[in-house]
Amino acid sequence: MTKHSRVTTVLACLLAAPFSAQAQDIPALATETAPETAASPQPETACALHVWPGSNLRSTYYGWLHGGIVDGAVNGRDGYKKLPAGPMDTERQKDILSDIDIAKALGLNGYSLTIHPEALDSRTLRGTPGSWLAASGGATPAACQAELAIDDVFFQEDVFSGKYLKVIYRFKRFDGAQTPSRSFGQIMAIKLLAFPPAQGTDPAPAMKELGAALARSVEDFGSALNAPPKKKK
Repeated sequence: MTKHSRVTTVLACLLAAPFSAQAQDIPALATETAPETAASPQPETACALHVWPGSNLRSTYYGWLHGGIVDGAVNGRDGYKKLPAGPMDTERQKDILSDIDIAKALGLNGYSLTIHPEALDSRTLRGTPGSWLAASGGATPAACQAELAIDDVFFQEDVFSGKYLKVIYRFKRFDGAQTPSRSFGQIMAIKLLAFPPAQGTDPAPAMKELGAALARSVEDFGSALNAPPKKKK
């Protein structure tokens, strides 16, 4: 090999060396910037809404000659217009509630809904400082949980103001503690025109109106629940 050939060979090796080193570094750099396993996204805590229907429909009547006897119409006492049998029992309330987007009505979008088949007694509803679900044998409140219960539902007829379906709602919301972050209760009154049906007529329209009144009462309660606080005068 001549002197010129040896110099050419050495220069070729020197020029090639940086490119070879750079080519070897590329895989190492790629390995460092891409982790071996990507962290799996953690699901958000699921929010739950528990709902209880009420006990059977009750009734009150206020008129010129008599009034104030509870369940006079339900039980068909003398002087009271008798109501259809079981017009708003617990099972029918449950069916009506199942057809309503209750979470949306209460402003709780994204909450999963559980409608319990049995009513809670008034003593449990009024005397439980924490979760009704826990008090009735269920789990303690989750990190994101709300509870809605019908305390009472009754038909009221007043000779002066007309006929109404009245529903007492009680609501609690929990945000990770055993005690509610908010408690709210209110009675909703929905005016009735067709119920109770006149004797000898088709009861279907009146029963439909009564069911629609219960559904409407949920919407109205949600509006009251989410109404902005009243400003102090």
